[in-house]
This record gives sequence, C-alpha cells and structure tokens, in this order.
Amino acid sequence: MKIFAIESSHDDTSFAILQDNKPLWMKTITQTEIHKKYGGTIPELASRMHVKNILILIKELIETKIDNKEICKNFDYIAYTKEPGLIGSLQIGYIVAQTMAMIYKKPILGLNHLEGHFYSAFIEKELQFPTLCLLISGGHSQLMLYSKKDSFEIIGETLDDAVGEVYDKIARKLNLGFPGGPIIDKIWQENKDLYPNHFSIPKTENEFDFSFSGIKTAVINRVNSLNQKNEEININQIATEFQNTVILYLKNTLKKAINKFNPNLIVLAGGVSANVGIRNMFLTLHKNVYLPEMKYTTDNAMMIARMAYEKVRK
Repeated sequence: MKIFAIESSHDDTSFAILQDNKPLWMKTITQTEIHKKYGGTIPELASRMHVKNILILIKELIETKIDNKEICKNFDYIAYTKEPGLIGSLQIGYIVAQTMAMIYKKPILGLNHLEGHFYSAFIEKELQFPTLCLLISGGHSQLMLYSKKDSFEIIGETLDDAVGEVYDKIARKLNLGFPGGPIIDKIWQENKDLYPNHFSIPKTENEFDFSFSGIKTAVINRVNSLNQKNEEININQIATEFQNTVILYLKNTLKKAINKFNPNLIVLAGGVSANVGIRNMFLTLHKNVYLPEMKYTTDNAMMIARMAYEKVRK
C-alpha cells in the first residue's frame, strides 16, 4: 500500500510517501526563520508561504525518482491534515490533496493533526495497546490513553497555555529568541548540574490535567522583581530552573497516570518531544518507551501517512 500525505496545519509545508509502513520519501519546508522576526507565527503570512512552498514541493515530487522510477505515481490513497490548525494553512493542503485525488482518481483521507503526532512514534513500528501518550507542542499539551486502535480518551490536558507556548513566552521575556524551546533546552543541558532547583509545581483538580500559566507567571515575576531591584538577572539559572520545573511536573503527572492505567507502552510525541531533557526523563518512566525520531518530532507529512496507513490497512 502506497500513501501520499500532506501536512500544512501551521508553518511547515510537508509532503511524504509511505509504502507498507516504510518511508520512501519526505520533504519539509519550514517557515521558522521568516516568523522569527515577529516572535511567533503570523497566520496570514503562513498561508501565503504555504502557497509558495507547496509549489516547490510539487516540483520536487514530480522530479524525484527512486530506482529510476517516478515516485509520484501509483498511490493507493491521498491523505492530508484536516484539523486542527491555522484555517488558511489547512486550506492550502486541502486544495492540493483534493486536486491530486481527482487527477489520480484515488480515495482521499482528511486526518487529525494531533492524532498524527501519536502515530509519529510508530513509523516502521507496530502499535501495541493499551498505550499512554504524552502529546506536547506549541499549541497542545495532553495525555491520551489508547485502549485499542481508533479508540482513545484524553485523560488530561492543559487548562491554559500549552507547554511549547510557555517556552516561547519565557524565551521572549529573557530575550533569548524564537522558537524558545530549543534555546532553553540547550541552556538547560549546559547548566542542569549547576542549577538543580525549580519553581513551584502547579496543582489541578483533575490529577492528570496541566496548568503551565502559573509556572510562566512565576518566572516572569522573578525577572520583574530583579529588574525593579536593579539586580543582575542570571538568564542561565532562570531558564534552567524553568525547564527543571517543566520536567518534574510532567514526570510527576506521568508517573501517576502510568500507575493508574498500567499501559503496555508509553509514547512521547509533538514538537516539544524533541526536548533533550524531557526525552531523557521520559526514558526512565517505563520499560517500553516509544519516541519519534527527531525528524518526525516537528510537524511532518510522514506521521499523517503513517496514520492513514493504520486507518485503511486490513
């Protein structure tokens, strides 16, 4: 089974081809450098860049060959990201997917971006159940419990900011740049032994929900207090203790969920799953841990193709 997939939910334009759970080809064009000057993604600009970038990818798709054979032929399914995401960006992917489905006369699948992140950990791997997934990204933070194929429950989610969003806001407050996650993670790796402390751990009514805005406020208040007193701001210390807090908070919540639901394996997915500190912590929690390869942590079409394969396979 050969599946062509498109991902265009945010600011990454991505094409991928998967055959029987084996990646054949993937190309992604990111807009990070363009949006960096604004400190975050501008939706209208993202949509316009998708139009430009998707034409580049179509050209590459047509011209690419594997073993002297054109890869843009003989698809069994066309898949695309239907939701959630930036409306304009999603529309670009939808239009291209629909056009290709009409040209090739193949079935089309509109799929969920968040569930796609779950499947990113199973590229070239088989599913097992029950599975507990921590999905963390710039727009989402949630715990998903899969009891069986196509059957999952969100047992916990953020009540305010997503964890990736908080990383960006803290990085902005510390004048570190955008996106904040990789920058703060690098500082943490270099300073974690020097600064082991953390901010207060939030509490929520549902033990599996998250609330990251309190952590954000605590960090911002410390910076503001130091500014008011004209005291030196140790950026490395604050960034490191912030990430210490996030890691400990996620760890405590996951341990409670693992003890309660006893999953066969646990999965870390989403853009923030590229964070070295969080990945290392996650590996200590269970004997069966599935992590996506680094190239599949960010938004990509291969995860959409993998999801499509699972939805239609016999």
